[in-house]
Amino acid sequence: MNINQHSLLITLLFFLLSFMVVGSTLAGLKNDKNKDNNTISIQVIDKQFQVDNKGKKAKAFELVFVQPDGSTNTKGYYGVKNELFDVIVENKSSEAITIHWHGLIVPNNQDGVPNITQLPIEPGEKKAYKYRLVQSGTYWMHSHQRLQEQQQLSAPLIIYESKDKNPKVQDIVMFLEDFTYKNPYVLFTNLRDTKMEKMKSSEDKQKDLNDINYDAYLTNKRSLSNPEVITTKPNKLVRLRIINASSSTNYQINLGKLEGQLIAVDGEKIKPIRGNKFPIGIANRLDILIKLPLKKGAYPILGLAEGTNKQTGLILTTTKDKPIIPSPTSKNTMGQIDYYKLERKIKSLTPLKKKPVDLTLNYLLQGTMNGYIWTINKESWPNITPKKVKKGDRVEMIFRNDNSMSHPMHLHGHVFQVTEINGEPIKDGARRDTVLVQPHSTIKVQFDADNPGVWAMHCHNLYHLAAGMLTTIEFEGYPLPSFYLNTIGQVKKTNTELQYSEEKK
Repeated sequence: MNINQHSLLITLLFFLLSFMVVGSTLAGLKNDKNKDNNTISIQVIDKQFQVDNKGKKAKAFELVFVQPDGSTNTKGYYGVKNELFDVIVENKSSEAITIHWHGLIVPNNQDGVPNITQLPIEPGEKKAYKYRLVQSGTYWMHSHQRLQEQQQLSAPLIIYESKDKNPKVQDIVMFLEDFTYKNPYVLFTNLRDTKMEKMKSSEDKQKDLNDINYDAYLTNKRSLSNPEVITTKPNKLVRLRIINASSSTNYQINLGKLEGQLIAVDGEKIKPIRGNKFPIGIANRLDILIKLPLKKGAYPILGLAEGTNKQTGLILTTTKDKPIIPSPTSKNTMGQIDYYKLERKIKSLTPLKKKPVDLTLNYLLQGTMNGYIWTINKESWPNITPKKVKKGDRVEMIFRNDNSMSHPMHLHGHVFQVTEINGEPIKDGARRDTVLVQPHSTIKVQFDADNPGVWAMHCHNLYHLAAGMLTTIEFEGYPLPSFYLNTIGQVKKTNTELQYSEEKK
């Protein structure tokens, strides 16, 4: 080998080593970047759902949660207060979708309501959501698009107070859903075609508790024919996080042989209330603390569907013996849940500061099964007159239910406090995002208008909502999206458009 060849070989070796070092550095940087990536992907896919994985199938959705490390689950989102909610929703289904983060205080453009805060996410599209979690508690997510919530486009959303979970407490989620094999859009059309030709009998009025005759009631996607059996220990402290994700059903929670302490409603802490039966309205959440007996056994936790003899639930067991499973059908029919009895007892641990009311908003809730028409202040979405508030206002909302069906009224972007039921003042009442306004009654609530935007306010009975029982609250000075203004028919024409209109006359 001559000198020139030797020099050339050394040069080649030098470049090769340099390339390897640079490549290794870039790979390290890439790995470091991946370590800092905390984005969670929520993939929405089409699914054929079977009750207890047997029998006929129904069209549904499934939410797959892809963690930063690539692992997946279908259990929901679990986060920590003050952390960043960093999520990308991927629509891998065949329909346009949205996801609303129910009960969370979020920036308005993150709220997930089609044609109010965003446009729908079309098939194949993605949308990023990023905001700080300012609350802790039991919440949930669900579609706000058409009747997709009835087709299981929903999931738990749990936010812990801190990363350090109490090892003495076992967390158990109960996600309640009503289920039908029928196409919900056909069901809705049939409701719209309803004609009432005579006054209702007392038997007919009982039917006002339910618009839909459901095929099953589910807890964590399972019926009582094959319930989830959760192993725990004698004397163990269990926190039940009960989420009523049903489209059109209220329940009475029955702890059976056990007694518990209700410690939070709608994610908000309350003074503990002891009992073994608790009502829960559509979209509400209950956190119940239970201490299991020293004696080994099995303990059904049931939800009895209002207006039916059907029930759902799960089993807590502290024994290896096979538990006795309750029937999906109860011996008794559940009448109207006694929602107000509990509501009058609830005392918030974080009540609103005492302050005069700056603005009162009145909402008259009306409807009829004749043509299935449901209105707020005699208006149906999108033909509405939005209410307006100013930032900093203490706002009172008065819900007067003028008909024989309950209406779970939900305000987006805020937490309100129940202050009066049927003329009876409630001191330090429950703080909620949804309150069940029962037939022929009036409820007053208050909230501080501290989160600017245009916010949906609606009945959370999905079929009432689909029939138009939705309106909005607009903050003065907040820039309203053009797609929202177009939806409610209030698009402001540009000078060019106005000139063109004049020329066409």
